[in-house]
Amino acid sequence: MHREIPSPADRRPSTGAFTRWLSLQAYGLVTRTLFRPATPPLTMRRRFERFSARSREAIRARHPAVVFGDTRSGALAIETVCATPHPPRRLLYLHGGAFVMGSAASYRSRAIRFAYRCDAEVFVPEYRLAPEHPYPAALEDAVSAWRALTESDDPRPALVAGDSAGGGLALSLLVRLRQLGQPAPRGAVLLSPWTNLSGEAVVGQHRDLWLGAEHLRSWARHYLGGADPQDPLVSPAYADLSGLSPLLVLVGEHEALAQETLRLVARAREVGTGARLLVGPRMQHDWPLTLPWLAESRRAWREIAEFVKRSDNAPHRRTRATLAWSST
Repeated sequence: MHREIPSPADRRPSTGAFTRWLSLQAYGLVTRTLFRPATPPLTMRRRFERFSARSREAIRARHPAVVFGDTRSGALAIETVCATPHPPRRLLYLHGGAFVMGSAASYRSRAIRFAYRCDAEVFVPEYRLAPEHPYPAALEDAVSAWRALTESDDPRPALVAGDSAGGGLALSLLVRLRQLGQPAPRGAVLLSPWTNLSGEAVVGQHRDLWLGAEHLRSWARHYLGGADPQDPLVSPAYADLSGLSPLLVLVGEHEALAQETLRLVARAREVGTGARLLVGPRMQHDWPLTLPWLAESRRAWREIAEFVKRSDNAPHRRTRATLAWSST
């Protein structure tokens, strides 16, 4: 399993080495300053929106081809994003933010990137956030949003994706849909997924510049409320992973979630679920989204786009392929 991390021979410096180093250091400095383990959830939420939210008008001024829309599933608001004409597929995107922050507005730039790269109409639900709405609120909203896609008359294939807490939520959604006997996504893209909210999560030695074990322990409490952290729908790392949709899982080599993610992929493969693993050498948490200009991120987006497009006609595809990139 650990051979999937790039070997020293894969770590040759590239022409973008200084840009990579500077980007990672700056990202780490900002995030560890704004989002500390003890920072109150509402403070983090306000900061995240202040730095990340983009208005539709500002985006359309720069990208006039982008089309926004609005739909609902009961009380749940869902923003839709198209960046290409007549996208042939749909993608439900569950944003990250430790279950306490994030919104359609603060994820618009990322949703546009998914819409453009994957030639998909992207659906971003405003799922309820903790601590005001602990588990199972976010999962209930994810199920509701998925039903809104599958119960419509739209014949286009649909997938699910998510990053960080949203990546874990996407995996919980797959498990819950299997329990309910509901139609499953054609595939799932999980970026740096947070899948284990218990104190038994494997963090080990890492070189993540901001997200560490103390963050994970502190932030998990906001979402858990009184829930059992080993409930498979809370922490899908404990779930039976058999019979799920094919997975594309991305994780940074240096991030605190790396070991837990490698274990998750190995468990999925053991029970026959297709799981493709991409490890970003020297990369931090959520790097394709937060640092999209890096060469490592561009490679990640190419793999995401290929996985999404292959999933259209392969609802039961199983693959054991793994990529580990060099920096050349």
